[in-house]
Amino acid sequence: MAEDLAAEIKELQKRIAELEQMLASIMKPLSDARSTTERYLRLAGLLLDHGGLTPDLILPEVKDPIERDIVRVLLERQNQNISQITELVKTRRGTASRRIIRKRLEILEQKQVVQKTQQGSRVVYSLTPMVITKWSQLLGFPK
Repeated sequence: MAEDLAAEIKELQKRIAELEQMLASIMKPLSDARSTTERYLRLAGLLLDHGGLTPDLILPEVKDPIERDIVRVLLERQNQNISQITELVKTRRGTASRRIIRKRLEILEQKQVVQKTQQGSRVVYSLTPMVITKWSQLLGFPK
């Protein structure tokens, strides 16, 4: 009788463990969906509150409109050279001078917003890891 009871308890423990595993496998997608929904709502709130996702949300110290456009360009396309950045800013603003873009990039470098790196024979600019981390956190993605 004691042996039967011990066997039943072991069987129940086994079934409980199986049920816990099944429940965990069901809960994971629900948790992921909840997390995605929270990020979506956060993004929608930012869009409503600020009229869009703009660099000034994470970089209020960047006040110059040309510098903001440079940050927007680099948010969309990392690793661009001065000519590419100038063209992309020009499409946003209607006009852009390579000389002014170069000067603004130097200022943004000093503010540690952008960094330049050598890729072969060309110099390219990208946002610093700090800016990428801030942007990811704003959107609700851990980075």
